[in-house]
Amino acid sequence: MPDLQSGERLRCTHCDHILVSVHAYAPRRILSIGISCLLMLVLAISFPFLSFATNGVERSVTLIDTLTVLLGQGYLILGAVISLALFVFPLVYLGSILFLVWSFHHSNVLDNARRYCVRWLLVVQPWLMVDVFLVGILVALVKVNGLADITLGLSFWAFCGYVVLLLKTVTLVDKRWLWHQVAGAAMNHAVDKGNAQSQGLIGCHFCGAVLSNDHRHCQRCGHSIYTRRPRSLSTTLALLIAALVMYIPANVFPIMQTTFLGNTEPSTIMGGVFLLWSLESYPVALVILVASVVIPLAKIASLSWLIWQCYFPSRHLTKQKVKLYRLTELVGRWSMIDVFVVAILTSMVQMGNLMAIYPGPAVLSFTSVIILTMLAAMSFDPRLLWDKDRQANDLYNKGAKRER
Repeated sequence: MPDLQSGERLRCTHCDHILVSVHAYAPRRILSIGISCLLMLVLAISFPFLSFATNGVERSVTLIDTLTVLLGQGYLILGAVISLALFVFPLVYLGSILFLVWSFHHSNVLDNARRYCVRWLLVVQPWLMVDVFLVGILVALVKVNGLADITLGLSFWAFCGYVVLLLKTVTLVDKRWLWHQVAGAAMNHAVDKGNAQSQGLIGCHFCGAVLSNDHRHCQRCGHSIYTRRPRSLSTTLALLIAALVMYIPANVFPIMQTTFLGNTEPSTIMGGVFLLWSLESYPVALVILVASVVIPLAKIASLSWLIWQCYFPSRHLTKQKVKLYRLTELVGRWSMIDVFVVAILTSMVQMGNLMAIYPGPAVLSFTSVIILTMLAAMSFDPRLLWDKDRQANDLYNKGAKRER
């Protein structure tokens, strides 16, 4: 890989995927935006987040109440999921990247500490869901808009700034550029046209270094390396089956229970979609339908089809299959919208028998569906598609020669 200048990108000529992106003034921008992001988070938890008023009864909640109400009512697993998505993972990510940028100018910092920070940063990044939580807030406000008067507090606007700044920080961090800064440039190997695996080389999927295939651990980042992810297809298939099993109770049982004037009414995922549609909130109803129904089923179907293609490849372009995989991996976390909506409404609407909202038994089932499908996408190795593509082309070429 050549040395890139500021603002340049390196794109794979085989699949058009961006391998490295070097942003202009990246360390300075990451440092300033990351610190600003932490400041916005402090402001987001310091002031009232939302105010809820109905029939002369008012209630004001903070961002921390989203977590404490769930834990106080005994919803420990749901509270843990919310705390990880909103506070723990973002703080780990921001703390790691700010420490790494600071360490660029302090050579006495232990290399092992920097390597562990990079690992934590890359592991946590797919689970950052603050932008999904923000959309969940907007959906929750639409649901209760006709039942009460909603006032947005100062912390809500600080939280919006926190989301924007965190997303900007993530876009500035490139995995391979970061490893280059922490561990130096990887050793270059001459690769002829064709498959690098057949030439005795192996690529580290964690930092991008290329090594000879007799290595078991990357000399650059210390991560385990392998030509193809071990038991990729069987692990992905097992996770998809588990997700499909959990998808049944997630849609059969109520995901939310609403108490109004002493009467409790359960609501399923599709029931919430129909309710929003009857209230003429068509865009929000479509968002819930796509995020909570279409995306989980589409992920299960697309990953199952990709597994099938690894065994029985068709003549479809492999590049399109890989793009389908990347899209599947990208959109999976947006299914968490419904889970966040339930958590927000539970913390906001707690007024005794007058009006109260509680999570239903389907919340944990649906959360497990999302986590299982995300893990399934992570365990799938798209390089297997290229292997089958080469095998299919070899068989096709042999058959064409025989016909001649």
